[in-house]
Amino acid sequence: MKSSLRTATYIGLVAALLATTGCGKKATGQVVAVVNGEEITLDELNSELNGVNLPPNADKKLAMRQLLQQVIDRRLLAQSAKEQGLDKDPAFITQQRRMTEDLLVRMYAKKSADTIPVPTAAEIDKYIASHPMAFASRTRYKLDQIRFELPADPGPLLKALEADHSMDAIMARLTSMGIKYQRGSSALDSGTVAPAALKQVTSLPPGEPFITPTGRVVAVSVITGTEPITVPAEQARPLAVQAIRNEALNNIGEKRLKEARASGKIEYQPGYEAPEGKAAAAK
Repeated sequence: MKSSLRTATYIGLVAALLATTGCGKKATGQVVAVVNGEEITLDELNSELNGVNLPPNADKKLAMRQLLQQVIDRRLLAQSAKEQGLDKDPAFITQQRRMTEDLLVRMYAKKSADTIPVPTAAEIDKYIASHPMAFASRTRYKLDQIRFELPADPGPLLKALEADHSMDAIMARLTSMGIKYQRGSSALDSGTVAPAALKQVTSLPPGEPFITPTGRVVAVSVITGTEPITVPAEQARPLAVQAIRNEALNNIGEKRLKEARASGKIEYQPGYEAPEGKAAAAK
């Protein structure tokens, strides 16, 4: 009995110490609130504020107080979820890992972007002259478009669509395979498409469909007309600066990914290896 009492007393003392430690945290300095022993800092609150589009005449202090209540509510619910053991759920752990990786990649890209120098006036002029479809000859292509969701095994469908050379043939194919689709109008801005891809599309015979998969949704389009897009001079140079920086950032990302793949050790379970084309492209 003495041993059990001694153990119970010890556990009670530890719990009391932990409770005292939590209660010892104060909402002072950079800590704007303490929720069940968990601190909410001014940096966290400012981060929340950065995600809100406040009107110029808004009371910033009041907005921060209101946002703090939202953060406190979220923290309380998160704590309740942890009490239910949801932070140990495999689905949570998987999604948390993905969100963490996405955030790290975005921060890595931002850090890389900060190293890209501002292009010179000559570089801007050269870029504008060498990309007429984004500036002087920018064009909006009117499209007749069909959209549908890919089936579980899209291979046979996409292969079959290669033999269809009109929208009527595409619709007949989809109907015969029991695939629902939607037809409507759309548009393609030449300034938002990679030059090589735009050249492929615009070189197709009149009425020839082209396919553009986006995730699980596929768009099949035909060009039905064109109209010029005027890019005012005061807009052209900022657009060119951003495009130059985007290209530079993409080049940095591709280079670093190539280096990481070359130096990294990747092991596959049999049957999950990279497809032949993807493997070659990754090298």
